[in-house]
Amino acid sequence: MDVKEHNTYEEQINKLIERGCEIKSQDYAVNVLKRVNYYRLSAYFLPFKQSDGSYMSDTNLERISGIYEFDKRLTVMLCGLIEEIEVFIKTQIAYYHSLTYGALGYLDSNNFLPTKADKHKDLIDLFNREVQNNSDTLFVKHHNKNYNGQFPLWVAVELFTLGNISQFYSQMTAADKKLICKNITELTGYEYQYKQLESLLFCLTHLRNKCAHFTRLYYHKFGTIPKFPKYVSKEIKINPNNMRIYQYLFILKLLTPVPDRWNNFVTELEALIDTYSQQINLKHIGFPTNWKDELLSSFT
Repeated sequence: MDVKEHNTYEEQINKLIERGCEIKSQDYAVNVLKRVNYYRLSAYFLPFKQSDGSYMSDTNLERISGIYEFDKRLTVMLCGLIEEIEVFIKTQIAYYHSLTYGALGYLDSNNFLPTKADKHKDLIDLFNREVQNNSDTLFVKHHNKNYNGQFPLWVAVELFTLGNISQFYSQMTAADKKLICKNITELTGYEYQYKQLESLLFCLTHLRNKCAHFTRLYYHKFGTIPKFPKYVSKEIKINPNNMRIYQYLFILKLLTPVPDRWNNFVTELEALIDTYSQQINLKHIGFPTNWKDELLSSFT
């Protein structure tokens, strides 16, 4: 199969019209396509696409553009909360691992599961590359100069990604995982087992990566099902074949250490949904009609 030929803005617009998308203004359409790649934008037409490839009769570019803007703003909101959770998880893991094994205990594979020795080596090798890549960063220069390139864990985690810290937790012994999980749940106010926390961190990493690259969340189905505690599974509808962003929001709820922060997030989310209520369809992102009550539920 040959690679498709490049299309001008006008040709892209004609393609949309041919498929049934209403274009009310040629100038508006050109401006949209100048800002958003045609291929990227085309993914937002998926809910409106029929079996023959044409679009439903109510499909227009203004609505698609509105859905895109909603998705972008939702992603920005999620990035902010995920960052706070990432810092929180790093803080807890660094504190309790260092308390048990010392500042440099994270470098010793004997302090982790024997079955994860190879993965632990890979993680440390990755960390060392990050040290080299960030050699001009102030705290890296400081530790290279004054501590012979030795980084205590509470400093090292500043170079860890969320994926790294998720892997770090998965490599720890069951006893260490339980201790850290216990302290995390005491701060969040929600109980879950260490294996569930491991799953939540893994899924959160996937969500974080999608947000970091501004990959589409609207109408996206997640392939990995988080291991939620039973009290969550009883409260919300979990369909493994239709895992949308709504279900993934409960990962953030369970991992947010400050209740007011979560409540504020839900308030901001409600305002965002109200702003784009004429463009979006809540079913496309997995939201039930009582979504706000569920997101604010205390699970009692």
